Amino acid sequence: MSELTLEQLADAYQDYFSVEHSISLNIRPIPGPLPDEAALLNAIPPPFLLASEANSLNSSALRSLNRLGELAEELANYLQQQARKIDLLLHYVLRQQDNDAHRYTSLSYGGSGCSYLADSPMDTLQVVEIKLFLDNNDGAVFCYGQVLSCQPQQDKWQVTLVFSRIREEDRELIVRASLHQQSRLLKQHAQRRQQQTQG
Repeated sequence: MSELTLEQLADAYQDYFSVEHSISLNIRPIPGPLPDEAALLNAIPPPFLLASEANSLNSSALRSLNRLGELAEELANYLQQQARKIDLLLHYVLRQQDNDAHRYTSLSYGGSGCSYLADSPMDTLQVVEIKLFLDNNDGAVFCYGQVLSCQPQQDKWQVTLVFSRIREEDRELIVRASLHQQSRLLKQHAQRRQQQTQG
């Protein structure tokens, strides 16, 4: 994806489902054109690459256990506990990448982009560096985006960003995290409705 028009950005934003949920974001405007793929790969901080690699290793290890039969369940439980320890450590390391000066909280996010409230407006098509810190130790993503829209919202500005330069495995991570969050929200909603009918 090279330099896009506003219309192309709007189309790209519709490509994936989005969930309304608060996660921590770091948004930093950067000057000049959208960096290319090579520049993105060079700019990704090592902890983000480490977290991504650990995530894919966990998934592939658990998939291969399915062929072991009866012992697989116990072994899978053990490996999941070990993975949980590593996740907690990685979560701590990733949080060191969270910069107070650039921190915002998302209104929504998904595979195409995210939205948040800012104190000051941004120009459409402005290129930004984005760090997303997903909930429940789901990982973190570093990518570049562009401002799709910036609308006044009371005394703030609602900024909508499109992920214009992102690794596919990171997009998949965001999609999985947003689907998990949607599933949790639906479950909570169902439980509330059940409690209301019982009460």
